[in-house]
Formats: sequence, C-alpha cells, structure tokens
Amino acid sequence: MPVTKLNTSHFKFKYLPDYASYLLKNKLEEFVLVGIRFSREIDLPLLKPLAKLSEQELVKISVDSNRETLNAIREGQIAEHIEINLKNWVENKLIVDKGEIAAEDLTLAFYVKRKMFTYFLYSYTPNTALHQLIVSEIDTYTTYEELAMLKVYLHIHNGHL
Repeated sequence: MPVTKLNTSHFKFKYLPDYASYLLKNKLEEFVLVGIRFSREIDLPLLKPLAKLSEQELVKISVDSNRETLNAIREGQIAEHIEINLKNWVENKLIVDKGEIAAEDLTLAFYVKRKMFTYFLYSYTPNTALHQLIVSEIDTYTTYEELAMLKVYLHIHNGHL
C-alpha cells in the first residue's frame, strides 16, 4: 500500500543504533515504565481505550513493542518496522481500533517517545556532544515516523483506507 511506504534514507543513523542497543540491554523495563508514567502525566488520550488492560498486560505489551522498536533501530531496520506498524494500523490489527486513535494521540505519543529517549541519555554517556548527536537522530526518526502516521491518519479519517 503506497501510503505506508517510507523513504528509508531518512532512517540511516550513526549514533542512535548504539544507544538503542544500550537501552535494550540495560534499561528496557525502566524505559517502558518511564514511558507509561510520562503518558499518564500528560493524560495521553490513547490510554483510555487501553484502560481495559491490567497494569501487567500494559507493561508486557509495552515491553514487547519497545523491544521490537529498539531492535529495529539497532539493526538499521526501523523504516521497515514502521511500515509494518502502519500496515497493521490500516488493517486494524492493533490492540485498539484504528478509529480510537485521535490526532492528539500522535503528536503527544511522539512527544512522550522523545522524552523517553532523552531521559536515559545521561546514564548512557556524560558526553554532551554525543547527546546532541543522538537527540538530532531521535528528532529525525520521530519526525519522519510522525509524518508517516499523520498521513495514514488522514487517509483513515477521510475514508480512503
């Protein structure tokens, strides 16, 4: 489906893969718990349809999802991973119905994702120059993923998918 095809050149990273590997090996569960906490702090609308899950189920699903994402970043396969997620969204194969995802969810979820990644930078390295390089790649990754999701969101809500 053309709407889910990404330009993979936007997702070629030099510093982010090693950081993702560090998060996978050392901080995965904490990464997830911080993400859930940040989501609750901003009252992410997507949490409402997920309220049917127990806390343990939410954490397990989040750990699995974040493991897949961090592995994809580490392996240089994040564009392909995003395409699969977009396809699953279009085909309504997510935990929540595709109609339950609001525009606010997208922007706020990417805000949370950026916060999650930056939260752990100092535990990864005290090198502030490296922090800036990683943050730049995080911004590139999340911006292009968000643009792709907004495109799909508009197609879904305009009845084209």
